Amino acid sequence: MQQRDNLLGVFSAIYRWRKTIRNICALTLVGSVVVSLFLYNYYKSTTIFYPSSPQLANPELIFGSTDQVTEYFGSDRDLDRMAEIANSNEVVDYMLKRFQLYEHYDIDSTDREGPYDVREEFRELYSAQKNKNDAIELSIEDTDPDMAAAMANAARGKINELGQRLIKDNQSRLLATFENNIERKTKELTILGDSLKHLQARYNIFSVSSQGEQLSMQLSNAESEIVRGRAKLEVLENNPLIPLDTIEYIKANLRASERQRQSLTSTDPQGDNLSIKTFNEGLPLVSVISDLHYQARRQLSYDMERYNQIKATFNTDIPALQVVEVATRPLIKSRPRRSVLVIASVLAAFLFSVLGVLIADAYRDTNWKEVREG
Repeated sequence: MQQRDNLLGVFSAIYRWRKTIRNICALTLVGSVVVSLFLYNYYKSTTIFYPSSPQLANPELIFGSTDQVTEYFGSDRDLDRMAEIANSNEVVDYMLKRFQLYEHYDIDSTDREGPYDVREEFRELYSAQKNKNDAIELSIEDTDPDMAAAMANAARGKINELGQRLIKDNQSRLLATFENNIERKTKELTILGDSLKHLQARYNIFSVSSQGEQLSMQLSNAESEIVRGRAKLEVLENNPLIPLDTIEYIKANLRASERQRQSLTSTDPQGDNLSIKTFNEGLPLVSVISDLHYQARRQLSYDMERYNQIKATFNTDIPALQVVEVATRPLIKSRPRRSVLVIASVLAAFLFSVLGVLIADAYRDTNWKEVREG
């Protein structure tokens, strides 16, 4: 019974104050309608994209130097990195300058707090975060639907530019390293080439394998000719039937073969002739320098090829993001919801007026003067 009496007391109090509650709700209704009519319509434009995999800018994958399978879409880490870029101050400042948002938002750029205010205003209308499908959903609200779409696409373009710049900065540093290395190795190759030329001119060694084979063959032939000539001369020299010019011819060939052998075994060859002793003396030096020169040329060729691949990748426009949906002109406003605003305002006015009526009714018999003086 007590609970029932309490409820009856509540309804009784509301009934006694019904006109006041009605008037408050009516005034709130009229006021909220008037206020909602003066609110600007905002239009939201959205673009959706995924981050590209950094592997797309990998020269080995581009030029087929590896068997690794190319991933076109980035990982969760790439998604987080893209979200950080999207919410960076650099993107915000770019949008402020590109679309002259100080004038658009009617904010004084000369005021001390102007930069802070315009950033906060833009961030209230700007959103870039991961959606349920692990894509970046970038949205911008504005009173102009065409400007909202243009701003969303421009922000996505700037994010793509910053993402590319992170990769290209690393490639630029790598290119600088290769350039310094190629310059150093070119100088080393020049020094090795000069040393090799000097040794080749000093020892007359220009082809280690072919000249060594030729020297061995020439010495062997000379020895054979000497043995053969001496044998002929020993048999034919005392034979009265053999003409003297034939004997002289055999002697001349024998002397030629002996001189050839002497030249091949001499430590001080004449002119451009190369002796075996000189060849054996210069062989280690020429072989080492020649091998170093070959290895240096090979390494330099590899570095230059690698440098050209990185440079080609650096000069290629590889997107940092994969666009799923381009921002378009919104057809309907995103806010305000005027009907919801009016209904919520009237409902709030009713609840607060009822609460005020109940409090006033509960303490209607209280002597406030005694409470205040006591």
